[in-house]
Amino acid sequence: MSGRSGDAAVTVVAGTPPRTALDLRYEVFVREQGVPPELEYDGLDATADHAVVLDGDGRAVATARLLDPGPREPDAEPAGVIGRVAVSAAWRGRGLGRLVTAALEGRAGERGLPAVELHAQTRVADFYTRQGYRSIGEPDVEAGIEHVWMRRELLPGLRRARDSDAAALQDLIATAWAEYPGCVLDVDAEEPWLRAPGSAHAAGAGEPARALWVVQADPADPIGAAGPAGGLLASVAVWARPMANLAAAAELKTLYVSALVRRRGLGSALVRRAEREARRWEARQMRLWTDTRFTDAHRLYRRLGYRATGHSRDLHDLSATTEIEFHRPLPGANEIPTSRQLSLS
Repeated sequence: MSGRSGDAAVTVVAGTPPRTALDLRYEVFVREQGVPPELEYDGLDATADHAVVLDGDGRAVATARLLDPGPREPDAEPAGVIGRVAVSAAWRGRGLGRLVTAALEGRAGERGLPAVELHAQTRVADFYTRQGYRSIGEPDVEAGIEHVWMRRELLPGLRRARDSDAAALQDLIATAWAEYPGCVLDVDAEEPWLRAPGSAHAAGAGEPARALWVVQADPADPIGAAGPAGGLLASVAVWARPMANLAAAAELKTLYVSALVRRRGLGSALVRRAEREARRWEARQMRLWTDTRFTDAHRLYRRLGYRATGHSRDLHDLSATTEIEFHRPLPGANEIPTSRQLSLS
């Protein structure tokens, strides 16, 4: 790496970061800012992801880390926490802070995290505001430095489905099916769960775990104003599927994305959110059945690591549906590959 900003590239490392990244953090936080070493080295690095930029001599010139602590409150959506953002003094002003932050936002998406938060020093809060973060609390003081908690939504509008979403979810699915000749949605005859989707995905005692999310459009956004009835842009569900003599499995279901917002990464993000939930249930594989006509979805699944099993089934329904099965081994939270690299060029 030559040192020109256009040549800078970042690598994400899972677990304990390179010694050179820790040295950079010590230089910036302990020596420059006077943070006590016991606060800087908090024992969390081994369970974090780290973004690192190296110079031509192999020294870290920028770094940051991502923690995955889970939701702040029960039943809330989880959020990653980005911190320890440090750039060498000689390399500041070249966009490296943004580079390592963006790399960890991407890593958070791979982990199925729908949002990221950070405890920013107030003097650089505007830097994060320009990246799409908003303050979510009052300023506080840590290590003698004023900070403020900030948050960025990676899946804006994501929430658990409610029974009141019934009409909007039916519209979303019916509109998607209408793109394929012969697909017919008859709610009462074949999909009665759509009359109360929230209740249908609330598992009772002894029932398999399940979850259904929808993406609510922002009415202030032009897409939200012109979007489908009820303002739902997408949906995804996952069900636990205990299987005899096999590793615990989960089934991906109900993945639909409005044509208005396709090819923006929303489908991929929803699959990753469902996979995260499956991992929380200790599932080690994800399966799905998809209509043979949904070829765009097949391409998405393959990009995300799913492979056709060779199994098929006829539903004998009003749409004369034949489905094929896809499967993906589900890595544990600490086994998700870290192949992400970004560049300023």
